[in-house]
Parts: sequence; C-alpha cells; structure tokens
Amino acid sequence: MSQTKLFDDVTTRRVLDKLIPTDSLHNVQMRQLVIDVISLVQDDDIGLLYLKPGENFAELTGIDCEDVIKEIIRQGKTVEWAVTYMLIVFYQAYGEVNINNNAWRFMSGYLKVIFMITVRHNKHFAKIDKLGVRVRMALRPSDPQRGILDQLISTHAQCDSLSSCLPYIRQYEASVKQEEATGEKANQYLGSKIGQIRLAYEVAIDNKAFIGKTYNEDTKRVKLSQTVTKIVAHIDGEPLQRIVFGTKQSKKHSNVAIAENIADDNEVPLLDNDFKPALQIAKSSELQQWRLKNNHQHARRNQFHFPTNHRQLSITGYQMLFATLWQRFMNVDKESGTGYAVLLLSLLSGLSIDSIIADWQCSRSQRQYFVYDRVRKISSIAITIDVTTNTRSHLLAHRQSNGSTFYRALPEALQIMLEDKITVSPGNVKAAISYAKDILNLPALSPQYIEAGLFILIKNELNKPLHADMITGVDVRHSSALYYTSTKTVELEQTYIKAVELITEYCNDEQKVLLIDECSVPMNGHRSHIGSDMVLKTTMCQQFFNQLAISAESFNGKLKSHMDRYIAQFNSYSIWLWHIILIQTGIRPVRHAPGLLNQFDLKRRILWVSDKEERHAQSDGRLIPLSKFLITAIQNYMTYIKQFAAIYNPLCPAAPYPINDILQSERPLIQLYKKNPKGFTSITPSQVRYQLQDFFSHQDNWLRHQLRSMLTGRVPDYLICALYGHEHPDQEFMHPMSSSSINQLHQLSSHLDAIATDLHLKQIEVRLYG
Repeated sequence: MSQTKLFDDVTTRRVLDKLIPTDSLHNVQMRQLVIDVISLVQDDDIGLLYLKPGENFAELTGIDCEDVIKEIIRQGKTVEWAVTYMLIVFYQAYGEVNINNNAWRFMSGYLKVIFMITVRHNKHFAKIDKLGVRVRMALRPSDPQRGILDQLISTHAQCDSLSSCLPYIRQYEASVKQEEATGEKANQYLGSKIGQIRLAYEVAIDNKAFIGKTYNEDTKRVKLSQTVTKIVAHIDGEPLQRIVFGTKQSKKHSNVAIAENIADDNEVPLLDNDFKPALQIAKSSELQQWRLKNNHQHARRNQFHFPTNHRQLSITGYQMLFATLWQRFMNVDKESGTGYAVLLLSLLSGLSIDSIIADWQCSRSQRQYFVYDRVRKISSIAITIDVTTNTRSHLLAHRQSNGSTFYRALPEALQIMLEDKITVSPGNVKAAISYAKDILNLPALSPQYIEAGLFILIKNELNKPLHADMITGVDVRHSSALYYTSTKTVELEQTYIKAVELITEYCNDEQKVLLIDECSVPMNGHRSHIGSDMVLKTTMCQQFFNQLAISAESFNGKLKSHMDRYIAQFNSYSIWLWHIILIQTGIRPVRHAPGLLNQFDLKRRILWVSDKEERHAQSDGRLIPLSKFLITAIQNYMTYIKQFAAIYNPLCPAAPYPINDILQSERPLIQLYKKNPKGFTSITPSQVRYQLQDFFSHQDNWLRHQLRSMLTGRVPDYLICALYGHEHPDQEFMHPMSSSSINQLHQLSSHLDAIATDLHLKQIEVRLYG
C-alpha cells in the first residue's frame, strides 16, 4: 500500500454518512455493525485510529431481515443503501459476527475496501453499489457468482492483509477469463464480475486513479437514421416532391457488402406529403410514398448476390484475383504491401475495406476484427454475431452456445503485417486495385467486388448461405436467421477451410498448401456452438418438457370432484400444448397464438399463421406444416376440452368454458382460467410466465430459437426460412411467382417428428374420470 491512512472523527462521520445515510433503515445499528466488522481483523497496512475491537459486537437480533430487504426494494433505495442491503443479506446467511467465522473475516476486508474507496470522495464511489451487488447475487440460490464469494472467503482466510489478497484475486480472475475464452467452462460472465472486485481492491491498495470509459463511433453502436434527399420538381405547374433514400450511410457501421444501389434514379415524382393528414383522409400517394421507402429498405437488405449478378466476379475470377494479389504481396516491401494486405484481408474475412483500414489503425488491444491472443501470441479474425444476451443467471450454465464470436486463423504473413499499428493510405489501396485491374484485364473491378468475394464463394459455390452470413459478419438486420441460430463451431471451421481451398486454387502448389495449413489452425478452443444465447442444451430442454408432462398428468385420479383441481389440470394441459405447438412450429409467441381452430387443417397437415408484420405485396400470413406428433396432440386436446366443458359448465354457469365459440373458431383454441377476474381468457405469453413463475423463467420465444437450432443442418436453409418467415423480399416461399410447391414444405414434417423424438416428447394422458 502506498501509505498508512489515519482518519479522524470528522472523516469517519463523513464516510459513514455516505455508506449508511441517516435516513436509512436502522442506521444506528448498521453503523455500529460496520465499525465492528472492520475492527474484526486488524490490517497492519491500514491504520484506522477510531477502529478498536470491541468486546460485544453489534447484534441485529431485533431486526426482521426479510422486512428490511422488502422495504429497501419497495423504496427503490438499493443503490443509496447498498451497504445496508448487503450486510442484511450477509447477516441473514452467516448469522452473528464471529471472529472465527471465515465469512465474516472476509467481510471485514471487504468493508475496509469499501471504506477506503469512500474516503477518496471521487467517482470511484460508484463501485460501492457494484460491490454490494456481487455479494447479494452470490448469496442467491444456485447463482453462479457463489463460486466468486467462496473463493474470496478462502483467499481472505489464508491472507493476513488486503495487499496479500490482491495477487490471488488477480490470478483467479485470469484463470476464470481464460476458461471462459477457450470454452473449457460455460461463459457465465464471471470474469468481468471478478474484475470489478479486483479493480476495487486495486483502488484501495494501490491508490489507483479513476479512468473513465472512452467511446468511439464503433462502440456506441448507434443506429443512424436513414438519410433522405428531397427534391421538388415542378410539373405542369404542380410542385411535386421526389424522394431519394440514401444507401451508403450504413456502410461505415456495417461490414455488409452492398451489391448494388437498386433505387431508381428517375423514380416517379410523388405528391408533397410534408403535412400529416388524419388517418381517415390520408391520400393514396402517402401510402405510395411509404411503400416506396419500405420496398427500398427491404431491397437493400436483400443484397441480390445471385450467381448471375453482373456486379460480382465469377468463382474463377475471385480465384485469379486472390492468386494475383497474394503473389504481388509476397514480392513487395512491407510499406508497399499494405494496400495488397488490405485487399487480401477483405477476401479472407468478408469485411469491408473501410472496416479493415479502421481496425488496423487501432492498437492490438482495441481492435474489433483482428484480435490478438496474448497467450498464443497470434492474431485472428473475430466475427461477432449480434444476438440477444441471456442474462438469466440460472440458465447461463445450461446454454448450448459458447458465446457469439467466431474466430478463424490468418496466414502468418498477414499476421506479421498486423503486428504494428499502421495508418493505411487510400492511395496504396487504389494502387493495388489498379494493379489487379491491369493484370487481370478487369476494368470494372472495384472495392465492392472484393468485399463480396468470400460471401459469394460460400453462398454460391459451397451452397452455405447461413454460414456465409456468419463467417462474413452479416448483421441481424440483413439476415434474420442469425438471431435464432446456434451453429456447431466445427461446421463453420470446415466451411471456412473449404472456402480457403477454393479461393487459393490458382496459387502455386507450395503457396496453396501453406495457406490452407495456416488458415486451418483451430482458434475456437472448446466452444462447441456459436450463436443464439437463448438456445439451451438438449438435455435441459428434455427435462423441461418432461416436467410439463408430469405436471399435467399429476392430477389423474386425484380430482375428486373438486373444481379447483379441475381448473389446475386444465391450465397445466393448456400450458403443455402451448409449448408443444411452439417447439413443433416455430411460430412467434404472440397474443392468442396459435390462433383459431379453423387455422388448423389436420387432414392436409397445414397450419396458417399470421404472427408478423406483413410486407407490401406479400400475401397475408404463411403456411406451416404439421408433424404427426402435433396433430395427435391437438386431437387429444380437442377430446379433452369437450369432456371438460361437459363437466365444468353445468357446475359453473356464471363463467362457463366457451367450448362452442372455440369449435366455431370465434375464440382462440387455447384458453386459460384466470381468478381475477374469474373466467376463461385466450392464452398470452404473460399468462404463461405467471403460470411458470416458480418453475421456469426464460424469454418468451426461446423455443423458436431452440427449434431453429435443431433444424439447422437437417434440412435446406430455404425451407427453414419459409417456416420462420425469414425469406428475403420477393423470394417468399408462398409468393405468387414462386416455383416452390407445398410438397416441398411438407418435407419438414418428418424432421419435426424427429425433433420430437430427440426431445423425448410424449403424448400425455390427461383423464377427467377415474
């Protein structure tokens, strides 16, 4: 420690006023408890003159800890009263203060750190709340942070001072982060949480200064509004407005190669609609203007990377381009080679040239795409898929995916170039493109061709559109499937190696073998899957459905004419069927899903759903094939609800079960009984969450993620996109001009049955009699 700190009574009162405000609950007892706990273990590195071990420790026996916790939460004072909140929870878990209790010995050191941070009277004080949260979360049942608390207690038990604890905490943090990075253990975000504690200890021990975070345009990840150019033209004396929607403003913030600007430069002028008329009198031209904008946005998303697109090279063209650039790169000096290196990195990564140049200009620790592994001392390409993070602590260990970042190797020659922070001259890049133009006789060659190269190779030649999106870093806005998919890492690695083998075809034999070997180095450690954080391991999913089935069947033979048990059985059965429909159809869990009875055609094995916003010129809704398992489940449920209505309605005529409305498709098929107000209502996700609150907590559409992951690799991706409604505009499966047939869609039925088998789903037997 830099120096011994001595505090007078004024400083003590000021610190305690901040840690335990005078308006906080039981502030007198809590202040005495803080003093007693800090006094529990003497630290030679810290001299707090007023702190003397007392004979009797403060007691909280007269305080109801549960009431205090509820009151803190009710008043919204979890931040202001963070220390009180933490100590109450800790006292509840470990009992009275005892010098022989290792847990309280740890808390003595922990409070010293908190005290020393508060004395500084600067922005470090914000860490107090985080330190309290770490302890509170660790004391929750089955929270993964419990391991952090146990390790800290063990560390403090074997150390005499805070300064001697710090090396062990640093070592523990490095170990956990390494295990999370390599996939040896499930990434439960513990490394960053240990880092918060380690930093607090460094502030107290090493007098570390406060350093605020700095954000650049990339880390802000702001969504820029679409630029619009309005031009007023006078035609026949009438002022008409022409609107041109920009296309290149997102290029800087996205590594998606835009194939072409399909917006018509001479579009039909539209009436000036700067005014906002009422909905009832809105002109058709306003709708036309909206459709133009909507069509353009979707068309930009489409990318149009068809094999016949004249805005891209042929497969042979890309092979010759790579061989030419690589040969030239190996024969020029380092300074002249930066332009060729940028183009080669674009061909191997699928990133835009602007993104590569911007990343290269950063130091190795700040790079987003070309990251440096300090342990293995190598650089690699890192592509992060933009997925929703799963922050539910009880599910972190059960996720199938090991993060959303896919790493892949780079040739050593390019790694050497990336060692230094270099400002790449645009002139060098232009010179490299001009060289390739002249050698290959490609006068139209532009950066756009090069940026799209890897994507085109994987999508068109290897026929892996989903892998092309993931490997080249297409964001979720341009590929909806990425949001839901959890993909095997080994399959992505194999696809990338095949792409490297393909693009190096025209290199000489020695160069080709070397490039393939260097790009085949495994970079993802023990990560088995990459992608959606919502997908759970198959075993966890099996247990979930098994428990739902057990719950629905548990009432068999136990009803005894008690109406509450009939209601509980009915709700359990409805909840089970709702989840079965979601895992067997992949529909969105919107209100009243899956809809009315007449949306099901059990003979033709088809379900019609409309669970998303429709695009212009798209038919209303989409068709989904039904598996044999789901058809049987629905038929069994229909039999049950008819029997249930026959028993329930005569006994409860005030709030009858609407069986006739359901059979006539006037009310949704699945209903739930609510006690307030009493009666049956159409099922909604919020009601499902309420029913499962003590059993299972997850995002409403997690089964949509689960099914997408289980279908990936089983059937062609275009069929999965048809099932989910993820086709590109004007490429919809049921589009009027589509050549696809309903029989192709029925191919999914057998695979859905196979998934039911994989999840050990079974037809449950719910009896109302006997």
